[in-house]
Amino acid sequence: MSARRATVEYGAALVVLVTGGVLCLVAASRPWGEATVHDGLAATTTAVTGRDLFPLAPAVGLLAVAAVVAVPAARRVGRRVVGTVLVAAGLATALGSYGLALELPARVMTWAERSGSTTGPVEEAIAEPNWARLTVLGGVLIAGAGLAVAVRGPRWPGMGTRYERDARAGEPRTDPPPTVTGRETWDALDRGDDPTA
Repeated sequence: MSARRATVEYGAALVVLVTGGVLCLVAASRPWGEATVHDGLAATTTAVTGRDLFPLAPAVGLLAVAAVVAVPAARRVGRRVVGTVLVAAGLATALGSYGLALELPARVMTWAERSGSTTGPVEEAIAEPNWARLTVLGGVLIAGAGLAVAVRGPRWPGMGTRYERDARAGEPRTDPPPTVTGRETWDALDRGDDPTA
């Protein structure tokens, strides 16, 4: 694989990873539904966020953003480990969010009743499944980027490669240094030449 192609893959994977992480963080902070309690003539509405219903989503979002720093710092085996963790976390987020989106009104109602945030029995729950769907997308992006890191990552350039010394730098010299006699040195000085150059 050429260095240019490796660099393009590397950058694309990190961009996808950041995108998936930000999607999970933003979508989990938004209300996925509302639970309504009618108390006589008044009605109380409680917003239920993705963080309330599915705490794994923001945690995986943070993991993905942190991996953007971990991937460049890791080496071959480290990148395989980081990539495998990202695949597992991304798939768990995508599948969990998808399952929640299918039964979101019931989950909103159950959470509101068990959390104690309402003063009476919940009579109505309104769902906003689009945020859950965005979390599914974020999980898929994280899993895809993780797969690229695990499979292709060991071939990508590392953070410290530019600072590494050449492998031959520590080897002893095989050719002896040139010898200069005392007479030749004085003759060079008389001509105005620098014998040490």
